[in-house]
Amino acid sequence: MARVGQSILYSLRTQMFSHLQDMSPSFYHRTAVGRIMSRSQSDVLQLQETFEMLVLALADVLTLAFIVIYMLAVDWQLAVVSLSIVPVLFFILGYWQRFARRSFMRIRRAIAMVNGEYNQNITGVRVVQSLNRQDENLNHFKELNQEHLDANLQASRFSGGLQPMVEFLIGIGMGFGIVLVGGMLANSGSLEWGVLVAFALWIQRFFEPVRHLTMQYGVFQRSMAAGVRIFELLDLDPEVNDKPDAIDMPPIRGEVRFEDVNFHYVEGVEVLQDINLHINPGENVALVGSTGAGKSTMVTLVHRFADVTNGKITIDGYDLRDVKRESFVGQMSMVLQEPYLFSGNVKDNIRYCYENTTDDDVIAAAKTVGAHDFIMALEDGYDTILAERGVNLSVGQRQLVSFARAIVGDPRIIVLDEATANIDTHTEILIQEALSHVLAGRTSIVIAHRLSTIRNADKIVVLDKGRIVEVGRHEELLRRNGVYGRLYAINYGLAHGNGVEPEGGALIPAPADND
Repeated sequence: MARVGQSILYSLRTQMFSHLQDMSPSFYHRTAVGRIMSRSQSDVLQLQETFEMLVLALADVLTLAFIVIYMLAVDWQLAVVSLSIVPVLFFILGYWQRFARRSFMRIRRAIAMVNGEYNQNITGVRVVQSLNRQDENLNHFKELNQEHLDANLQASRFSGGLQPMVEFLIGIGMGFGIVLVGGMLANSGSLEWGVLVAFALWIQRFFEPVRHLTMQYGVFQRSMAAGVRIFELLDLDPEVNDKPDAIDMPPIRGEVRFEDVNFHYVEGVEVLQDINLHINPGENVALVGSTGAGKSTMVTLVHRFADVTNGKITIDGYDLRDVKRESFVGQMSMVLQEPYLFSGNVKDNIRYCYENTTDDDVIAAAKTVGAHDFIMALEDGYDTILAERGVNLSVGQRQLVSFARAIVGDPRIIVLDEATANIDTHTEILIQEALSHVLAGRTSIVIAHRLSTIRNADKIVVLDKGRIVEVGRHEELLRRNGVYGRLYAINYGLAHGNGVEPEGGALIPAPADND
């Protein structure tokens, strides 16, 4: 039983890990990490207590079965009278369960809230300390912890109240079934005194496992509540699934098309509307627009983190919904605004997606993005162990490692989502020089608020309120004095403080030597 129980827990944890990796990013946007960890760890551990008791519970059930069979074989009439309290016991257990289950579910929800608060405060400890929020956060945690305490005390009252009722029923069974009815039958001569004594011993032996099972019943109910929460998570379907007849994407050239694409996260609130865009193989396309215009949503759809609600997106003529996601995502790469590195050394982080990559390829990728020099300056070079999330590196250094990781597999499509937003100007210049070589011959989609970073793009796509309003090159869009002109002027004015407003009301930058 120990082997079976541990094997089930092993399979359950593995299945949950695999399932969580398949869930779409939107699931993690609306679900706190602490609550997910509570279901995958705390709730699974609660199930472990049940498996540890299964052997004893099975022995008790078998004991009950044999005693009942033997009693019925010796004197079925006295057996029926003696065991008449069993239906009453089941009725009480069923009635008790209605209230106890809610109480145990309350415990699981409360511990999830406590774990979520732990996770939030530990990961954001620098913000907490910098804003001196320790006392306020502690008071909030006390409220959550008090709810956990109250839920446990309520469950304990339910569990504690069950045992006296069982003992009361046992007393009735002994007094009414054996002493009263059995004594009357023995006095009348219809029952031997030896059988009566045997029944008294059997009834005592019968109710001993009943006591055990009653005490274990509370643990079973706790585990059932944990199991419900676990299977609620496992029963959630990923928002993006491959079709049963999906095919593998062949080696891609990098042609991307948006055809009449609409998309919404919430029904009735369109984030993208009537998007039509053709990106040629090897073309460098920049997406610009104000916050909330839909830029990140477009690259989210290209990576198929979500499916379009109307229209279609194709790569080399293949509708993304008709091919296996893994087969085309493996030929793409993305660099996000917030660089995320994993525990391990620098070398393993660069080859994270491509385990068969040689050390020479890793070094070549690092040199291409300008990361080689600072890596070699580390204590152990490429074998330097990174702390969690790579916090022993600066933000700029982490981003350079992310760039190296993105290109080491020679992807045909590269997406840069605000990838230079957190990098200082000097590092950005180095990356811009490196990108001129990295992006050559590859299709690239770049999102940037710093418009200076996309001036040399082959095509600039301007979005406003989920629609494409302008498409063209930098100089062409500036001459139009449209949305891009205003964005560029505001951006340039913030950087240089010399924006002017020409006729027509469109902001454009004042002439400068470096413009």
